[in-house]
Amino acid sequence: MNKRDLRSLERLAKKNREASQAAHEAEAGRDPDGKKGKPQDFEEKPAPDPRYEGADRLFTEMKRRDRP
Repeated sequence: MNKRDLRSLERLAKKNREASQAAHEAEAGRDPDGKKGKPQDFEEKPAPDPRYEGADRLFTEMKRRDRP
């Protein structure tokens, strides 16, 4: 292979790499610029059940006391 073929192969590899990276980032829910976007399948957390509010509060309080 001569130098001309190596350069064209290098350009082709770079082009394929960029296209593959852009496709992967789009699949992961990111912008091609590298900024992370919002997830596509975002669901809101359900509101906590008021029946267990006291137990949840006690659990978090005990967890705080257990840690130094």
